Amino acid sequence: MENEVDFRNLKYVLYARKSSDDPERQIRSVPDQINECKQLAARLGLTVVKILEETKSAKSPHQRPIFTQMLKDLKVGVYDAILAWNPDRLARNMLEGGTLIDMVDQEQIKDLKFVTHHFTSDANGKMLLGMAFVLSKQYSDKLSQDVTRGVRSRLTKEGKTPIPKHGYINEGGSYNPDGKNHELICEAFHRRKTGESIESITEYLNRNGYYRMIKKTGRKIRMSKQMLSDIFRESFYYGVLVQANQQVDLRALYGFKPAVSEEDYFTIQSLSYHRMKPSKPHRDRFYPLRMMVFCTFCQQSMRVAPSTGGSGKKLLYYRCDNADCARKKRSIRAKIIFDFIYDFLKEGLNLTEKEYNEYYENMTKLTDQNRQKIRAGLHNRQGLLKMIKSEIKERSLRITKLDPESRPYRENMDRIAGLEEEEKDLTDDITKLEKQLRTPEEDQLSIEQFLNLSKNASIIVQSADERAKDIICRQIFLNFFVDESKVASYQLKEPFDTMLKHRKILSSRGQRI
Repeated sequence: MENEVDFRNLKYVLYARKSSDDPERQIRSVPDQINECKQLAARLGLTVVKILEETKSAKSPHQRPIFTQMLKDLKVGVYDAILAWNPDRLARNMLEGGTLIDMVDQEQIKDLKFVTHHFTSDANGKMLLGMAFVLSKQYSDKLSQDVTRGVRSRLTKEGKTPIPKHGYINEGGSYNPDGKNHELICEAFHRRKTGESIESITEYLNRNGYYRMIKKTGRKIRMSKQMLSDIFRESFYYGVLVQANQQVDLRALYGFKPAVSEEDYFTIQSLSYHRMKPSKPHRDRFYPLRMMVFCTFCQQSMRVAPSTGGSGKKLLYYRCDNADCARKKRSIRAKIIFDFIYDFLKEGLNLTEKEYNEYYENMTKLTDQNRQKIRAGLHNRQGLLKMIKSEIKERSLRITKLDPESRPYRENMDRIAGLEEEEKDLTDDITKLEKQLRTPEEDQLSIEQFLNLSKNASIIVQSADERAKDIICRQIFLNFFVDESKVASYQLKEPFDTMLKHRKILSSRGQRI
C-alpha cells in the first residue's frame, strides 16, 4: 500500500501521550513529542489536521477516552492516518495493539508514521509493529513488577510506604507525628474511647484547626465523619500497617509513635462491634434491611421495629437510638425508604451483557481493593477475639475466689456468658472473612442473575414479600443513609456501583450509552 498511497494527501492525526508510569529519562514530554512529530511532518510533507494530547496509561485497554475516540474517528474517515513519536505511545497492551494492526488490515488506518520507528504496511512491517507492541507490553509489565517488588521490600524490611496518613508526615516513606495534627488525632481516639459520637469529634477537630495539606495542589482537607470513621477502624494508628497483602508492625521497625495504644484501639473496635452486633436481637422476628440503614447525623446503624399507628395498624420504622446523636426526629418510616428504592429502580438499571463482561474483565483491581478491606476487617476481629478470650480467662480465674451465692459471682458469670456469645460471633465472622479471601468470586453474580436484576428489579421488589424484598435489595444496595425525612445518600453493591458510576461519567461527557 505504501507505493500506492500519496501520503501528502492523507489527513494525519498527531497523538502524544505521557503518563505517570513513564520513566522521565526515557520518554519525551508531551510538548517534546509534538515538536519532534511536527518536524517529521514538515520533512515528509504530511498534513496534520489535529493534535491530540493524553496523560493516561496505555498499560490496560479501555482506559484512554481520547485514544478511543481517535480510533472511532479513523473508522468513519475524520482522519486517514496517525503520527506519533513511538509505537508505545499508541499501545502497551495487546488488545489495543491488535486493534491498530487490524485497522491497518481493513485500511481504516491508511498509514502510521513514527519519529523512532519506520513502518510499512506490508507483512514484514506489520510483523515489526506487532513486535514493537509486544516489547512495549513486556517493558511495562517488568516495570510494574520491579516497582511492586521494591515497594513490598521497603514495606516489609523498613516499614516504608508513600501512602499519606492523617496526623503524620511521610518523610522518605516513614511516618513521623505531624505536630498539632497528631495531637488532635490522639485526642480523637481518646474521646472515641469514652463513647463520644463521631459527629461531635469531627466538629471538635475542625473547630481546633485540623486539616491535611495536599502537596501537589496545596488544598486543605478538613476532617469529615466518613474519614474519621475510617481512621478509627485503621490498625495503622496503633502501629500495625496492613497493605499490599502484608501486615507490618511499624513499632518494631523504627521509632513509630502510635496515636492510640493497642489496648485502647481494640476497646474502640469492641464498642463499634457491639453496635453492629446487638446482643440477643429479635431472632424470632424478621425485619427487612436490618443493618443497612444508617443515620446521617451520627453514622450509626438504625434499629428497625414496628410501631402502632393511630388506627392501630402496625407500621415499620427505622430508629436512631444513639443518645449522643443530634437528630431531633428519631425515626423514619420504612415506607419512605422503600418508596425511594422503587423510584430508583423504576426505569430499571438497564445494564447490558456487554457491560457485565467488560466489568468482570477488569475485576482484578476491584478484587484487590476488596481484599485489602477484608484483611483490615479480619485483623480487627482477630484482635477483638484475642481480647475477649483474655477477659474470659481472667474472669474465670476470678470467680474461683468468689462465693457462688454472691452478687459479684453472678455478675461475672453473666458477663462470661455474654463474652462467650461474642466469641462465637467473632469466630463466625473471621471464618467468613477468611473464606472471602480464599474465594472472592463466590459473590459474583451469574450473567442470568445480573441481567434479570438489571431489567426487572423494580417489578420483583414491589411484588415480593418482605423477605424477598430484603434479599433482592441486598443484591443491589450496600447501605442507605437517612436524615429526618428522606434517604440522603446510598451506596450500591458491586458490580452495580462501578457500572453506574462509569455510565454517569460517560453520560456527562455527552456520550450516549
